[in-house]
Amino acid sequence: MGAPVLGTENRVTYTELHALVLGAVVGVLAGYAHGIGRTTVATAFTSLFVAISLGVRANGKLPMAQRTVRREPWYALAALLVGGVVGVVVV
Repeated sequence: MGAPVLGTENRVTYTELHALVLGAVVGVLAGYAHGIGRTTVATAFTSLFVAISLGVRANGKLPMAQRTVRREPWYALAALLVGGVVGVVVV
C-alpha cells in the first residue's frame, strides 16, 4: 500500500499513519463535543467519518484525506475510538 515510514524496517506506511492521525483527531473532537453537551454534533461528525471510512459512495473527486481514510479504514476507526475516549475523559 505504501512505503515504510522514514525508510525504516517498521511496517507502518505513511497512509496508515495518516489514517491513524485523522481518526484520532476526529475522535478527540467528537469526544470533546460530547463532553460539552453537543452530543448531536458529536454523533453526526462520528457517523459521517465512519460512513466515509467504510466507503459510502460520493460523486466526483474525493479529497486526499477521504481517500487516505478509505484505504486504511481499520486504522482510522481504531484511532477514532481511542481519540473519542480520550476526548471524553479529558473533558
